[in-house]
Amino acid sequence: MVKHILLIRHGQGDHNLLFSRNKASEAAALRDPPINGTGMKQSSDLAIKLRNVIGTKFPLEVIISSPMKRALMTANIVFKNYPKVPFVVSPLPTEIGDVPCDFGSPKSTLEQEFPGLCFDGIEENWWPENETDKELSERARKFQDFLAKRPETYLAVVSHGQFLTRLTYDTDFCTFQNCECKQLTLDDEGQMVCVGPIRIRV
Repeated sequence: MVKHILLIRHGQGDHNLLFSRNKASEAAALRDPPINGTGMKQSSDLAIKLRNVIGTKFPLEVIISSPMKRALMTANIVFKNYPKVPFVVSPLPTEIGDVPCDFGSPKSTLEQEFPGLCFDGIEENWWPENETDKELSERARKFQDFLAKRPETYLAVVSHGQFLTRLTYDTDFCTFQNCECKQLTLDDEGQMVCVGPIRIRV
């Protein structure tokens, strides 16, 4: 069954800001950073722009988010007006685990900070560490299989720049801006085959 998928990168966090200012060491040291004020505004702006899409052009059936705080916060803001749409938290679309800013928080911490979400099936220390590019590619393929086996046709995924870039077969470092939204189609073979009509930058 063909799937229609909105891929969304999380809003800006302080680590993104530090990276943009060439302060890589400081950025990398921030463990599981949340989105900042700019990221919250980006998420709110995206939510507004998606109002004319969801329910008409894109009948959303499920929201899938990485367990990283910045992804969960982004998803909560972007999709706050769709409380009846199921929200699934999965460790598969998390960022490449190679520096502390891309290491997650324990499940028990997330349950306290995001009490409205369900973290069933997630291990206490769920994130990868010292992950290689090959392992990232393998995880992206597993996530494609995960999406292909889902019963829904219209899905939204909130994830991270490097992971989404790998998921869409791009060889660049990162092809998604903060809170950028792109529609792709997953074909019957479980492959991302084309970019859909929805592409939003905020």
